Amino acid sequence: MALNHDFNSSQLSYLPQPALERIAKMNLFDTSCAGHQVLECIANKWTILIVYALTQGKKRYSELKQQVVGISPKMLIQNLRNLERYGLIEREVYPTVPPRVEYSLTPLGTSLVEPLAVLGEWAYRHIADLKTAMEHYDSHPDSNSYWEPM
Repeated sequence: MALNHDFNSSQLSYLPQPALERIAKMNLFDTSCAGHQVLECIANKWTILIVYALTQGKKRYSELKQQVVGISPKMLIQNLRNLERYGLIEREVYPTVPPRVEYSLTPLGTSLVEPLAVLGEWAYRHIADLKTAMEHYDSHPDSNSYWEPM
């Protein structure tokens, strides 16, 4: 489903009801559900950023490390292995000294790009709204009291 790409507008160009109906039919809250486990793999910030980076084409580990700012070497390796395990990326090793390794999206990984692009567009569209909400929340210290035990 395509969204209106006007980043100045915070209004969605579609009704959310069909999405709510689709979500209700899934069993994603059950940790033993295969869909839940897939979401666990793809719904973390590093996975999303790695997939975004690989939409630009094949990348070596060092290129990914440089582009995905803030990721530790351990987290990058762990996420690359998980993405390869789920069939979303492909790791190609070239027989050179030292060995050259490149990562790229598989057709399955490419099918994830559009939903992740929608998520990224939503994030950009709502930066100001989220900032306003955080400022409002932070400026009302009494609203935090319900988290404290009584």
